[in-house]
Parts: sequence; structure tokens; C-alpha cells
Amino acid sequence: MAWRFKASKYKNAAPIVPKPEACIRDICVGSYQTFGNNICASASFMAFNWEHVGSSMAVLPLDDCGRKSKTMPLLHAHSDTITDMEFSPFHDGLLLTGSQDSLVKVWHIPPEGLKESLSNPECTLSQKQRRVENVGFHPVADGLIHVASGHELALWDLTKQKEAFVNRDHGDVIQSTSWKKDGRLMATSCKDRKVRIVDPRAGSAVLDAASSHHGIKDSRVVWLDQDRILTTGFDAARLRQIMIRDVRNLSQTQKTLELDCSTGILMPLFDPDTNMLFLAGKGDTTILYMEVTDREPFLIEGLRHSGEQTKGACLVPKRALRVMDGEVNRVLQLTGSSVVPIMYQVPRKSYREYHADLYPDTAGSVTYLSAPMWLDNQDHPVPNISLHPDANNCTQIHRGNLEELVKSILAMPPPKKAEAKKAITPVITQEDPKPKPAPEPKDEDRIDFVNVKDLIKGMEGKKENGFHKKLDNGANGHDDEDTEDKEKILEKTESTDSETCLSRSNSYVNGTPVQAPKPLPRSSISEPSAGDDEAPKPKPRTTAVPISGYKPRLGPKPFSASSGSEEFSFDKVFSVPVVPGVPKSDSATSPLTQAASTPVGKDEEKDKSLSPTSDVEIAPKEEYTNGKSDTSLEEEVNSSDSGYIPKTPSTADRRKLFETTDGNQSIADRRRAYESRSVSVAVESDTPPSPAPLRRRDSLKSRKSPDREEKDKRASVPNVTTKRTSTVFGKVSKFRHLKGTPGHKSTHVENIKNISRQISGECNGFYANGVRCAVPVSGGGGRVAIVELPVGATPVSTAPPTHPSGLHPPALLHPAVLQDWAWDPFRDERLLVACDDGMIREWIIPEGGLQESSNTPNRTFSAHPDKIYIVRFHPTASDLLTTAAHDLTIKIWDLSLDVPEAAITLTGHTEQIFALDWSPCGEYLATVCKDGLVRIFKPRSSTEAIRSGPGPAGSRGARIVWALNETHLVVTGFDKVSERQIYLYKASDLSAPVCTVGLDVSPAILQTHIDHDSGTIFLTGRGDSTIYCYEVTSEAPYLCALSHHRSPTLHQGISFLNKKLVAVEKVEFARALRLTNGNIEPLSFTVPRIKSELFQDDLFPPTLVTWEPWQCSRAWLHNDHVTPRTASLRPPGMQLLSAHSVPAAKEPVKPPQKPKPDLIKSHVPLDPKEKQDSIMKSMSAKVAMDLKLEQDSMEGVDQAEWDQ
Repeated sequence: MAWRFKASKYKNAAPIVPKPEACIRDICVGSYQTFGNNICASASFMAFNWEHVGSSMAVLPLDDCGRKSKTMPLLHAHSDTITDMEFSPFHDGLLLTGSQDSLVKVWHIPPEGLKESLSNPECTLSQKQRRVENVGFHPVADGLIHVASGHELALWDLTKQKEAFVNRDHGDVIQSTSWKKDGRLMATSCKDRKVRIVDPRAGSAVLDAASSHHGIKDSRVVWLDQDRILTTGFDAARLRQIMIRDVRNLSQTQKTLELDCSTGILMPLFDPDTNMLFLAGKGDTTILYMEVTDREPFLIEGLRHSGEQTKGACLVPKRALRVMDGEVNRVLQLTGSSVVPIMYQVPRKSYREYHADLYPDTAGSVTYLSAPMWLDNQDHPVPNISLHPDANNCTQIHRGNLEELVKSILAMPPPKKAEAKKAITPVITQEDPKPKPAPEPKDEDRIDFVNVKDLIKGMEGKKENGFHKKLDNGANGHDDEDTEDKEKILEKTESTDSETCLSRSNSYVNGTPVQAPKPLPRSSISEPSAGDDEAPKPKPRTTAVPISGYKPRLGPKPFSASSGSEEFSFDKVFSVPVVPGVPKSDSATSPLTQAASTPVGKDEEKDKSLSPTSDVEIAPKEEYTNGKSDTSLEEEVNSSDSGYIPKTPSTADRRKLFETTDGNQSIADRRRAYESRSVSVAVESDTPPSPAPLRRRDSLKSRKSPDREEKDKRASVPNVTTKRTSTVFGKVSKFRHLKGTPGHKSTHVENIKNISRQISGECNGFYANGVRCAVPVSGGGGRVAIVELPVGATPVSTAPPTHPSGLHPPALLHPAVLQDWAWDPFRDERLLVACDDGMIREWIIPEGGLQESSNTPNRTFSAHPDKIYIVRFHPTASDLLTTAAHDLTIKIWDLSLDVPEAAITLTGHTEQIFALDWSPCGEYLATVCKDGLVRIFKPRSSTEAIRSGPGPAGSRGARIVWALNETHLVVTGFDKVSERQIYLYKASDLSAPVCTVGLDVSPAILQTHIDHDSGTIFLTGRGDSTIYCYEVTSEAPYLCALSHHRSPTLHQGISFLNKKLVAVEKVEFARALRLTNGNIEPLSFTVPRIKSELFQDDLFPPTLVTWEPWQCSRAWLHNDHVTPRTASLRPPGMQLLSAHSVPAAKEPVKPPQKPKPDLIKSHVPLDPKEKQDSIMKSMSAKVAMDLKLEQDSMEGVDQAEWDQ
């Protein structure tokens, strides 16, 4: 019973939350319905979902902090929400992602992080049109991943990029997976409320199964130790539940704990080394900490953390912990706008020494088992490593891209069964007798940290000491032999997973052991230092990158070079300026420079030689660096080990330069010579100059300074000097500064209930004319709600304003699911609806609007044998309807007959038709298809396409419109990596687009509208908040970006009105109605003009009449040609801008000019008396002369009053 009274070392582990400055802030995170944790971390990076859709990811350095720009580089990973992600345990830059788009992708993150957005994966694995739920790496076998999609569990071998194992024994969707530490078994939790133990290499993969949580919501599973698993879920009463089971008796639970009735799904995060369990609920503000034991009570609760609402959480690998601060675990909490690193620290009196009892040996980052070996029934555990700073095990592991990684995996030798793998410790281990024993390192080679005072004394002493010998690499042959031997030792150490390192206490100076000075004891932990006479002992680093976190350092930084190839110098440590005109080798440098830095250089040389990217030259640091806040950038510049040496010459150097200049030179020549000599070294680089304005690095200011706060409020991107638009585009667009303005709130339709979002991709989802709108609503079958527009929304709307409490508009009821619908452009009361039963239903809305729901259309006719994708009216002929259906045909219907008939049927499509569009004059029809082709039809001449060409490569959807008087086509779609793109084709040649513009990565199909008069194209997607605006031209650059309109809320659809309904007196050239989650708001696009009271005839040319038919359907079908009808938008009585000219002003009568002063006389000094007279005359001229006295205006008194 003694164990009951044994206190746990981690019982009082306390969560420490950093200040907001040490967190990652101003990020965009949405709410995702996934089974993943939405964030993951390696020893180098963290990755998490970005934006509301979650199809992109942000990848940042692990120790990053500060505000993040909306324009920072992202990982555009998938075309739909990313459901799960994980970093490789053996490669800190290898990231695995799974998504709802049924794809699994492998990404390589460079060691320096993302410098630009990345959209090309290393490889892509398909899951047969099933949503991917869980992905992960095998804990032991390198190159083996598992994927759970639907009810299937699969293993993939990355060396062959093939599926190595598939299991379909799960009865429903797999919600969670977890590997045993040795990688032999896997535990899964399923939506069928069962937990299973799976052995992929056994004949029968599912070894055991048992009933788990009875709740219908998600459950999670995590493997605890050798024979126990833990699951989280909900019971039948919707209480959150924790269960611990022994896999040897899976049907019985060791422990069942009910927590509370919150709805947040518990994400278990378990550390097997310390038995610390963290429970973070999605949507909760509290993170629970419990310690797992092997006896009752099994779960011991610790200190809770309360903070912001949790969107996701993950644990940081043990190699990245700050062991010299007592940090035993770190949880990254993903919130709605930030990432908070929560440090769990065990309280100790002092953190100056390494507390080995808190850090048991943990699994390392080097394995001896590959995926083919594991699939061949070979097993070998991952060797453990020590977290002691002297062991140098807490480094980042980067092994190149996937191709290089696969080569190293395939070259991996089979592990020896008799080979004993020991934990890596700072003690020198026994060497293997097979290799040649390495000689004992010399005294001068064993310096890791030395006393600076003793080094200075050694410098002043004899010059034949060991340090001078070390500076001359070729003077002593034994040094080269020692170097070769050391390299052999390093290679052997890497292959046998044991490392020999030198203790910091065993440093030698001139053959004499030197003890590093110990700091004075502190009076309290909160004080920075207890004494000022002696410098404290430097704290060993636990990571290979500079820490820019929130914990202060307890001493100066250890002396280390900034890169492995750069020579270390104390001048760089103390930022000693180089004398101008003197070569760097001749400047005053300490003779201890290279000797003191020898151990550091060797370690870095080892890391560089073992890295597959060692031959890649590291790019110099830029002024704007992704992943670093401005504060950390300034700290790097001003730090002593940044390697930066100012180039400013001293006053004596300037004087010497001018004095030694040739006497025949002029002052201007001397100045030019000095300026050319003082130029920054950055100008000599071969890289092209940045468009950003340059500034001196030693005068770098933090963006937190008052003089930059105002600039940060105005812009969140670097200040980049751009060229004038006229120099880039030639002619400046008149619509470049267009402005989108929502209508007044009284013109909105608010609180529309039950708007449906289950609309096909070929349908825009929202259609309107100037009087009413058709909105899809949820319910049985297909329902289209008819909403009358209030007064002021459009010039012809007449309905009263809606009540803000909520609107349940009457609907048109259909027995089948909606596919598409369209308003007749010539009759505001006519609506045609297409359903998936192949029927077209015609509705006539009564005058005054629909008063109650109806299920009786005016007429119904069968158009196609299967579902209809698209229905559109002809732009110029009345009673002419176009339909495209699943039977790959397009039919043109004559609605003027009592029973509509298909007058023309267009064929030639081989896949689903995404979109179609009539030319403005109604002569040609353009289509874009899933087979990747763009086609042009001339229906009255031929039923086959007259022209075709390659279109968008993606198969998600597309849109097409005509432009530039039927001479060009604008197509929007996706490329192979799901990036939304805009293509411009010439209608006469569809072989290749003349222009392609990449927009972004988003799953929303770009809906397209073009204003033919101005050539302005409007692009937006369902679920977007931005309307992208471009001007289409027939000359390069063809697509000119205009001012985009950004709305505060997301929209479900947008419908543009005809040009007759625009307010030209307000310089409005386009008007639209925008459907949001529950509102309809008018949107006006205007061009700023000074003389808005005049008719801007340069913006409003005669427009095509689209609100009245040019001819009837029978005339069009009989191939009658009609002259295009145009109309002027000029209101009566409004004067033209071009005709308005300023009347010639009459020449005014010039007043008599004053004589010009005599300039010569004015410069002649005046006599003092003349000057005084001049002043008096000027004053007298300004003072008004009034000789009347004040008392003259007063009334007098009678003479008799004086006698009284």
C-alpha cells in the first residue's frame, strides 16, 4: 500500500499561459465538422486549418509569435475541408493531409519554412471518392501511413505509393485511430459504437471488438501503455465519458468516468513517457489535465487551464521542450483567432540544472525499420534518446523531399536482432569492437565553453599555444587526421544510435582544465539576477533554432555561429565594426576565435553532412520574413550572435579618406569616391532588387513604435512601391476605382427562414429580376420561395418593407429535387423550374406577388429522360428556352406552342455539361464540359459544335460567358491542383487561352457575370465574401484587375439586374442583389466622378436591349435575322458630359496696374530717417482718420442745472 502515499512528480504540473505577444494572433480559423484535431506540430513547425472553409493550411515555425498578415504564404492543400493532418515522427518537414475531397497528400516543408504559397504536393493518393477521416504515420516503420475513409482502413507504402493493406470490417465510419507504441497493433473507434483492435499483418485483421460509448456523437481512442487503451465519447444520456480498457479483456472496462453534459467532443492528448493526459473539448474554454495510473483511481485530476474557446489542440514533440525551464509538456491550443502555447511546468526551487527525474528517455527520431521491412513481419523498436542538453538530441530532423526520403528508406539496412540499442546519454558509451577505435580528442579540440578572462590571458601570452595551432589547418597533420577520425565517429554514431559528446565542465585552456564560473544564487525565481559582478552560466539550448518565445533567458546566449559554413568570431558576438578600407582578414580579431568555436562548428558540420539538403545554399535573410514577428526580427538584428557587422566608417576613417585622396581631384570626385566606398554590401548581391524601399539594417525599427502604428492601421502588408497603372497597362481603366455599396437597410429583406444550401454546382442558387426573387428553401421535395422586393431595392420594386422578426415567404412546391430555375427576361411574372425528374414546370406569379404556397404549376412538360442540370432563356427571342441534361444533350424549346416542343437538339458532349451561355445577339451558344473542352455552337446552322478547344483541367465545375462583342470567351474553372483560374479565349481560336489568371484555392465554383458595355467581369463563389472585378480587354494584359468588393458577411448567391434598372444619375453602371445566410440586400457598383450631375456618356454607351424581345421564337427558328436593338440610358433633361463645355469667359477689364518697383532701388539701403518716414506713411495709410471727438455725440445739460 506504500504506492498510495507516493507523491507523483507531475502532480503539481501547472499550466503557464504566455502573454498575448508570445502567441500567434490575428489568424483566420473556422469551425470544422471533422474527426481531426485541426492542428499538428513537429519539432520545427506547426500546421493548422486556415479560413472558414479549411481547405488551406498555415505552416509556421514552432516558436513563432506575433500578429500574422492575411497575405502570408499558405499551404493550398485541397479543394475541400482538410479533415486530418500529421507530421512524420522521423522527418520534421514531412506533412500528411487528408480532406473531404477524397485525396491524401504528402507535403515537404523546407527547413526555412514557407517563403511563398505552396500548392504542389510531393505525392497524391486517392481514396475512391470517399471522404478521408483520419491519416497518420506509423510510429516505427518509416514510409508507412494509415488512412481511414468511410468504413475502410488502409495502409499505404510511400516508397511505392501503393496500397499495402485494406480492411472493410468496420460497420460504419471510422472516427479515430491510434497505434500501439511498438507499432504492432492499432485501435479504432467507429460510428457503430464499437472499439476494435486491428493487426494489419494477421490473417484476420480485426483481433477483437467490443461495444463502446452508447452516444451517437463522435468518439476518440488513444493507446496508453502496453495493454491499455483510453476512449472518450458520450453515454446514452449525452454525458461526456472516459473509458479505460485492457485489450486482453476488451469487453470489460477498467475505469468509466462521467464528466459533464457539455456538447464539445473530447480530444485526448496522451504522453506515454510521463502518463500525462490532456482532454481538450471542441468549443470548450477549459483544458483538463489528468495523470493516468495503473491502479485505482486510474485517473488523477490535476490543474485545469481556462482560457479561450478551443477549436483544436495538439502536443509538441518532446525534442522541442525547454527542459531547462522545467517544461514537461506543451499543448498548442488553436482558438478562433490565435494559437496559444500552454507550457506545463513542474515547480522546482531552481531550474539551473537539468532535472533528470522529470525527463525519462523518450522515443527518438531515428528508426531502423522501413515500410517494406514492417510489411515483411519484421519488428524493431525505435531507440530511445535522452533529453539532456549535453546529449544534443533535441535537434530538428530534415531529410529532404519525398524522393530523397524514399531513397534513404530503401537503402536502410535490415536491423540486427542481437544488436542492443541503448538510450543516448551524455556519458561516453562503450564503442563497438568492430569499427576502428577513435583516438582521444586532443585538449585543444575539446573546448565547448571557456572562461573569457582566461582566454584573454592566453591571447596575451605565448602565441605558440594550442589555439594558434588550431587556426592553421595545414600546420599540423594530426589535426587533419583527427578531423577525419571525428567524421568517422559521427557517421558511426548516427548508424548505431549512440553519441559521444563532451561535458561542458571538462573544458581545457592551454592544457589546463578550467571550470566555468557558476552564478551566484538567486534570492527569488522572479528576480532576473542576484548579483552583478559575475555573469551567470549560460543555459544550454534545447532546440537547434533561436528561441523567440515568452520565457526569458537566465543568462547570455551560448556562443554559436549563425550557420555551419560561416566562421565564428567574437567580433560578431560583440558587433565590432570593421575598419573601412582594411580587409576582413587584417582586422583585429581574437586568436581564440576559431578554437573557441571548434566544437560548435563540428556539430553543425555533422548535421549539415547528414542532411539530404546540405548542398543547398541557404538564402540570405530578407527584410520581410515569413513566420517571424517584427519583434523577433529586431531581436535577431540586434543580438550579439546575429553575424551582422555594421559598415559605417568612423570619423577618423572619413578624415583619412579625404586626406589621402589625390590632390588633383575635385571635391565632387572625393565625395563620389567616398559614397561608392560606403555603399552597403547588400547592393553587390546577384539577386534582383526588391520593390520594397530599402533601409539600413542597424536602424531597423519595430513596428510597435509610435511612428509606425498609424501605418499598420492603414495596411497589413509590406509597403511596396508600385508603378503607375498607365506604365503597366498602357491606358488607365475608367472603372479601376469602382465602388460597391450595399443599399440602405430599409431596402433589405431580412430574416428569411430555412434557406437551403443543398443546390447543385451547375445552379447559381439565386435568381432575381427587378420585382421579385426566387430563393431555394429547405423542406420536402423542392421548394422555391418567391420574395417580393421592397420599395427602393430597385426602381420598379413595389412591395412594403418586411418585418424584421422573420419571414416565411410562400413557396412553389415540387415533387422532385430542384436542379435549376430561371426568370423570363421579358416577363417578370414568369418562372420556369427544372427538377431531377426531367420535368419543366412553368409558374406564373400573380400580380402583387404569391400570397400562399402552391403546388399547381401553370403547365408541365417532360424535357429530358433524366435530371436537368441547366435551364436558360434566349437573350433576344421570346418564348425560347434552352435546357441541358444528364443525357448529354442541349435542347432549345419553343414555348409559344400549347405543348412545347424541342425545335433544336445539340449533341457532341461526352461528359456532364457544366455551363452554357448565349452570345449577346443570340446567334451563338458556348458550353464548357466536364470532358475538359470548350465548345461553340451555331444552333440554327448545325447541331454539332463548329469549334472546340481545351478548357479547365479540373473536374469540379466551371462557368462561361461571352465578352468583347462576341469575339472572346471568359471561362472560370479549376486546374489540376484545385486552384480557381480565369481563362480568356478568342472565339475564333479555341486551341489555347490567350490569358490565364490564377485566383486562389477554394472549393467554391466561380459564378460569372459580365457588363458588356464596360467590359467589367464580376466573379464570386458561393460561400465567399469577396466579389472579384476585372476588365476584359483585347490587348495585353487582357484581364486587368479592378477594385474588388469585400462584404462583411458570406453570400450564398448573387444575381445581377439588367441595365435598365441602374441609376445612371448616381453613376451606377451595375446593380445586383446579394443573398446571405438569411438576408437579401441590394448592391450598387458605381464609378466616382466629380460632375455626377451630368450624363457620363463615356461610361454609358448605347446598350443592348435585354428587357424587351427583338423577335418571336418562330421568327428566330425560321432563321430570320434582325438588327440589334440598342437604347440610350440617358435620362430626359440630363446634359451630356461631352457636350458640356465651359462658356468662354469675357476678358475682364484689367485694373490699372501698380508701377513695378525699381529692383535696383529696392536693394539700396535706406537712410534711417527715410526708413522712419516710410514706416510712418504706411501706418498712416492704414489708420482711418476721424477728427470727431467722442463727447460731441453726447447730449448736454441745461444751464440751470449747473447753478443748482
